[in-house]
Order: sequence, then structure tokens, then C-alpha cells
Amino acid sequence: MRYRNTINPSCLFFSLLLLNTSITVAQDDHYWSQQYGAESTLLGGAMVGGVNDNSAVYYNPGALAFISHPSLSIDANVYRLDKIFIGNGGGKGINLNSAQISIYPQIISGMIELFKSDRLKFSYTILTRNHSNVLMNTRYTNKASQSDPSNPVPLSTSFVGTFDYVNQINELWFGIGTGYRLSEKLGIGATLFTSYRGQTYQLANYVKEINYIGSNSVYETQTNDEDIKYTTIRMLAKVGMSYVSGRMKYGLTITTPSFGIYGDGSIGRENSDIVVSDNPADLTNNFLIMDRKTGVKAGFRHPLSVAFGIDYQDSKMRLAVSGEYFSRIGTYHIMKPAAEPFLYPPTYLDSVEFKPVIDSYLHVENAAKPVFNIAIGFSHVIYKQLSLLLGTSTDFSSYCNTAESDDLMHGFGNWNIYHFSSGLSYHKQKHIVCLGFSYAITPSQHIPPYTIINQTPDFTDKALMRAMSYSIVLGYTYYFARTE
Repeated sequence: MRYRNTINPSCLFFSLLLLNTSITVAQDDHYWSQQYGAESTLLGGAMVGGVNDNSAVYYNPGALAFISHPSLSIDANVYRLDKIFIGNGGGKGINLNSAQISIYPQIISGMIELFKSDRLKFSYTILTRNHSNVLMNTRYTNKASQSDPSNPVPLSTSFVGTFDYVNQINELWFGIGTGYRLSEKLGIGATLFTSYRGQTYQLANYVKEINYIGSNSVYETQTNDEDIKYTTIRMLAKVGMSYVSGRMKYGLTITTPSFGIYGDGSIGRENSDIVVSDNPADLTNNFLIMDRKTGVKAGFRHPLSVAFGIDYQDSKMRLAVSGEYFSRIGTYHIMKPAAEPFLYPPTYLDSVEFKPVIDSYLHVENAAKPVFNIAIGFSHVIYKQLSLLLGTSTDFSSYCNTAESDDLMHGFGNWNIYHFSSGLSYHKQKHIVCLGFSYAITPSQHIPPYTIINQTPDFTDKALMRAMSYSIVLGYTYYFARTE
């Protein structure tokens, strides 16, 4: 086994617990993984300055004041394929893979007329703020061989290792926005969002080994099982300003941190290293710790952010640039239940050295570092009402490696992502139809293996990771009133 006969029992217990004590499972480490509105998505999300459709309720509510006619927009990622590959991620020669297809609504938004006013506008939206679906599993086996047919006892070792990983996130925002035109050039607005977030995280990782020594056998198993589920409801607001000057448009927005309304979750964990043997000396390192709590208070935080945008348009061409700064989030606990574990041997419960580790056994921790992203969008009329759309944007990670963080439990949030998009839009008086393709990539990089589940003596401390995502984007906008 991986740790057997290398460290004493106390060090073994402490090291395994310390590596897994404060679980960081949040994957909101990429704030620009989602864009909203098909045309906006295909322009890289560079919409803070010149957004001119219903997605203004998210990008810049100040621009709502300049939208002339009520309309309904339905935009969706028809298909999204997320692929993650980690060479040697489970040990030498054992790769980890995840390839998942997701279908989900990107945004549904519309304009409503509550008052007969050319200056005051209202809008509503339902959008998918975060969506993640990562499933990985692999297995390694090395069966015992019979080298001497006359001897009924195998001379080699039977070994089994497994790694099963599930991390699913679905976060929806519901928003009501308003915009007011102060003058022909200046508009201000605000959107109030309610955020619903649900996350399911499961990890089952174990290795089992049987050593045959003469007429005796030694059975050993190491286990690391974790199961976390929680939901939260929070509120936050975005205020924006839009300024129009000839062919130039400018935008500025501020998004507040979120505050909690409701949060509930459950968490269960088990770590063990158990040996079954006729030799008492083989049992000295045995330990088991397990605990589970339900009905735990849960909370999740969104950062303060400030965004700006500049947009240039003429009769044929459009060029847009946007940037957004997301502030730091200090270390906090998504869940912090008091641990009451079953522990063997029970003497560890009385240890002053291990007590802080045991007390935080079920803590779920998170933090975020500041991030600045930038996007560029370009469009050009290629034939009458048909336009070509191009876009690119950065999506830097906000993952913060705190003292108790664990990369595996944090998912895959510490990788930077780069987005590229291209498509077509067709405009008529009452309709806009968009169709395009979006591609995101994380450059290949070396990382530590996520687990070691094999028996090879050729130990590796490097795994090669690469990730990419493909999306087909389709959008439709209908104007209830005839456009000018």
C-alpha cells in the first residue's frame, strides 16, 4: 500500500486527515464561464458599453433606457460538451477523463411596459449563472498470479484501486431591472437579482491489497469517501450607467456582494486505513474516522465587481471592448458543523495535537482572489441583414489556495480559461435570429496527480492536464412592436 511501513501510526493519521480536513468544493472560480444572449455570447460578452437588447438587464441596466420597444428573447446553449483529460491523474499510466454533454437555458428575458413613459423601462430575466457537470471514474486491478501450480497459495499480490468523482453545480439568477433615461445621451438603471445555487459533490477513492506470504495473508484497505450537498438562496444588485455620443457608447456597472436568505446542506466523510492479519504487528497503524451531518446551515458568497465597456458602431461594423474586476473574498465556511466522529482508536479523541483537526473534520471552506477579465467583440454586415460575429475573452481563475485548501476537493477551479466564438445573426423588423459556435480552452499544464490508485513502483509526481469546451449557441428575439 501507499503509506504502509513508511510512517508511524500518529503521522499516518494526522497526514491523511490534514490533507482532507477543510473541504473546498466551490467551483465559482471562473466568473465569465457564462455569457448571456446569443449575440452577446458570440461577441465574447463585450457588452457593458453597447448592449442594445434584453441582455442589458444583466450586462448594464443603464442601457435599458435606450431600448425602444418591448420584446422577448430566448437564448440557449443548445449543446455544450465539456472535456477534461488528466494524463497520469490516477498514478503512473492511469488517466482521468470527463466528457459531458449539457443542455440548459442560457437566458430568458423580456421588456415590459408598466407605465407609458419613453424614459422609464422595465425588464425581467431568468439566466443560468453557473453550470458545471464533471464525472470521472477509473479502476486499476492487478490480480494474484500462480507461479507454482503445485503450490495452492499464490506468491504475488492482489491489488484493486478505484477513483469515482462527481461535481455538479447549477446556479440560476432571477432578475427584475429598470432603466431611466436622464437625457438623450445618459441612462441609469439597476437590477435586483435572486440567486439559487445547488451543488452535489461526491468522491469515492480507495485501494485494496492482499499480500500472500507463505501460508499467511494480509488484507489492507485505504478509503476516502466524501458526500456533500447544499442549496443556497441569496440576493444581490447591479447598478449601471450608459452614455451615448455619436457612434460611441460607454458603460459602467457595479455589482454588489450577495447576502444570504436561506442555506441548507449535508456532509458525510469517512477516512480509514485497515489491516486484517494474524500478525499483531501489522495492526498497529489501523485507524477509522467517519461522521455525517444533515440540516447544516449553508452559505455562499459572491464578490463585489466593477465593469466598464466601450463600443463603436457604424452602418457596417461594430467593435466592442469590456473589462470587469472582481474583488477578493476572504476565507469563510460554506458549512461549519461541529464534528462528532466515530474514531478508532478512540485515544485520538484525547490528543491535544489532533483535536483541532478532528473538530474541523466536516468544515467546508472557500475563498477567492481578485480577478480582472477582458473581452473583445467584432461584427460586420456581410450581406443585407446578415452579420458576422466574432468574440474572444479571458476567464481567469479566482481560486485561492488557503492554508486548508485541497485542490482535489476544490474541483478544477485553479485553471485559466480562454474563450473564442463565431457566428451569424439575421435581423428583420420583428425578429433577430443568431446561430454560432463557442470554444473554450485551458492550455496544457503539469499538475500533481489527483490520486494514486495503482501499484507500480514507477511513482510519478506529474500529471498532464488539458480541458476544452464546445458550445452551439442559438438565440431568438421577437419584438412586440414594429421597430423603426
